Amino acid sequence: MQLFDKTKKLWNTEKGNVKRRFLKLILAVPFWIILVSVILMAFGICRIYYLIDTRPEQKTARIWQSNSDTSFRHMIVYAGGIRAKGDKSPMTYQDGGGSIHLADIALMRKDLQGSSDTGSAASSKNISYVEDKLRGWEDCYSSTVMASVSAIDVRDGLEVTTGTTDVQLVAVGGNYKVFHPFRYLSGGFLPETPVDANQIVLNDVLAWTFYHSYDVVGNRLMINGQMFTVIGVVEEKDTKVAELAGEQENRAFIYFGTLGALYDNGTNGYSDSEDYGPSDGPDSTSSAVENDYAIQCYEALLPELVRGVAVTDFKNALPAYSFTNPQVYVVNNTGRFGITRVFDTFFPLGETDRERMGYEFPYWEKAAQMTEDRLFYDYIITALGIVLLLIGLVMAGLKLRAGKAISQDMVEDQSDDDIFENEEKQLILKD
Repeated sequence: MQLFDKTKKLWNTEKGNVKRRFLKLILAVPFWIILVSVILMAFGICRIYYLIDTRPEQKTARIWQSNSDTSFRHMIVYAGGIRAKGDKSPMTYQDGGGSIHLADIALMRKDLQGSSDTGSAASSKNISYVEDKLRGWEDCYSSTVMASVSAIDVRDGLEVTTGTTDVQLVAVGGNYKVFHPFRYLSGGFLPETPVDANQIVLNDVLAWTFYHSYDVVGNRLMINGQMFTVIGVVEEKDTKVAELAGEQENRAFIYFGTLGALYDNGTNGYSDSEDYGPSDGPDSTSSAVENDYAIQCYEALLPELVRGVAVTDFKNALPAYSFTNPQVYVVNNTGRFGITRVFDTFFPLGETDRERMGYEFPYWEKAAQMTEDRLFYDYIITALGIVLLLIGLVMAGLKLRAGKAISQDMVEDQSDDDIFENEEKQLILKD
């Protein structure tokens, strides 16, 4: 009888201990889930802000419209062309609507100016003048080409080549620095209105390659027999995405109009559509038209009083563009890294990849596309963290209720033990 009573008492004691240990374990699970969710959300959010912050060109519209009642949208079109002799020959115009050249730029500006005037863009603070005409918007264009560049030094009255390397030249026109903000290590960028066609700006990688210094304004470079004077050094982004996109390569910026002189396609003159107003264009004798170099990328900052109108105006201004057969790749750059835009880029699966096929994108677009890829996964990580947080909070609430119930059962079990002990004591007294 005593053995049975001791066994029963031991069983009740162990049962209480098991309940307590189980309660601690159950209550600890929501804590770990919440902790993991917080870590995931912190990691995802920090990564998102970091990735977006490393692409300042995404903020162009917001910066441009600051202190203005007018909203702006940054639109980009990437077009094709032909490189007859590989990457060391400039992109030339290709018939069929898939290319853009300087004559098209003048026509596009005329259409966009009309849209801008209709939208009352002149009411904004961001107004410039071209041939005494208001322009409430900005644009730029560019094309890239590889070239062999030599650093030239004068020693004892003789010009001496101190180094030669392959460099990516970015031939630009318009207000390029508005769309691609740089940090200047020395000097400045190419003026929108050319003063000297043979001015050049180096990135920090090329300046260090040639001179092991960034204070190189006034130095001279030779490209395809043409002498250029350095007027500035810009700092490229130094991130993993930038490295993969090619931003950490030797690069220099020249005027688009100097391509004719560099590649000697019938003229050594300089011509740039900036010489013309938005409603005028070069005539048939222009060296730019004779050379027929293609615009790889055209960008515009357009006023937008009604959401979505700037996108439509931009597409309508493109030559030979149609919604069923665009022939060029158009990017609405404003808000591009938002969560809905990023997911639209990935879904339906493969659609965006098909749209991008056949285009030669410059380094900044490659970096933007890589950033979209990484943001997609960071948004998923952040969303997973939010889901786990909600699950953890719900579990914590349920387990607290369950814990109270278990505690109540333990109290009742303790009461049963007390009753058992009292009965045992009474039996002992009777004996």
